[in-house]
Amino acid sequence: MKYCKRSLITCTVALCFLNLFVSLGSDGQTTADDSKQKTKTSEHVYWLITTSIKEGQLDALKQINAEMVKNTKNNEPETLTYDWSISTDQKTCYFFEHYANSEAVMIHTKTFGEKFAERLLGMIEIDSFEVFGNPDENVKNSLSPLGAKFNHSIGGFSR
Repeated sequence: MKYCKRSLITCTVALCFLNLFVSLGSDGQTTADDSKQKTKTSEHVYWLITTSIKEGQLDALKQINAEMVKNTKNNEPETLTYDWSISTDQKTCYFFEHYANSEAVMIHTKTFGEKFAERLLGMIEIDSFEVFGNPDENVKNSLSPLGAKFNHSIGGFSR
């Protein structure tokens, strides 16, 4: 019985200290603003572009992919995912790109326009361009000329 009482006292003291340490980091109050931050809608923007590879352009497409991956990885830290995949018959290329926010998309599209657009768009035909997440108006205006269709997120999460 002495052991049980000693364990109970030890646990109680430990919980009191834990509560004290947690309380030291805040004023102990939760505001409406705190709650909004925790449930804030994601700012992420991502897309899937389906393209047809023009005849004889597969090798050139692989080369520009290597250049764009290197450039994006080294210069765009808010590009979260950047992946191109080719179908088994090597006639279709899928572009899956995921950005932390609309600002990151605008940085990427500026670089794309300056360095890569003319060459890449000569190698492919865009079949579909589906945008997801919550892009701002600048992103919508920037991607619309490429035939982008925008799908608004109604819920989910991103880690």
